[in-house]
Amino acid sequence: MRALPQNPSPMVKRFVPALMLAALCALSFARDAAAFKDAGNRPYVQSGPDGVFYARCIPQETTGSAGFTDIYKVQKDQDQLVDHYNWFTKHGVVLGWSPIAGKVAIMAIRKDAPAPPDQQIEFSFYLGGKLLKSWTTADLNRFGAEVSPSFYGGERAVFQILGCEQIPRTNEYVFAIQLGKDKKVSFDILTGDLRHQ
Repeated sequence: MRALPQNPSPMVKRFVPALMLAALCALSFARDAAAFKDAGNRPYVQSGPDGVFYARCIPQETTGSAGFTDIYKVQKDQDQLVDHYNWFTKHGVVLGWSPIAGKVAIMAIRKDAPAPPDQQIEFSFYLGGKLLKSWTTADLNRFGAEVSPSFYGGERAVFQILGCEQIPRTNEYVFAIQLGKDKKVSFDILTGDLRHQ
């Protein structure tokens, strides 16, 4: 058996650290991939504007949209049920208040099973216990959203939720999202329709 040289060549000196770096990167990637494993449905509470309202979201199963979402108004002695919805979304809800309607508006984020872009719902709007409108991957793509592979399967529109915002100097509110770096798109909380600014 031949012994290794005491002074490795310059090529070996460069190869060993590169090999170690590649091994560390591979371990890091494997750890990150495991962290993105879908955890399944879990109950949660989402606070609304100024903490006066909140959504209590309870799944029926470990996967899917079966379950319910209740909207409550915080009271001193016992919270008051305001609206009830026969659906659950694990991807979150955004609450808004409409002083014009005197009702709580909801933007429900959907990442259900992959479907064709014109049938794949990205989010839905509700007001006072009723569905107003849903927007699909194809709709958002027409507004300028990129569409890319999704962790949840298929391809989805890429957007960031900005929240519920008041139109300056009015009692009107919108749910706003951002597409790309600088395109803001707003939806009227009373109708769920696109709001032209």
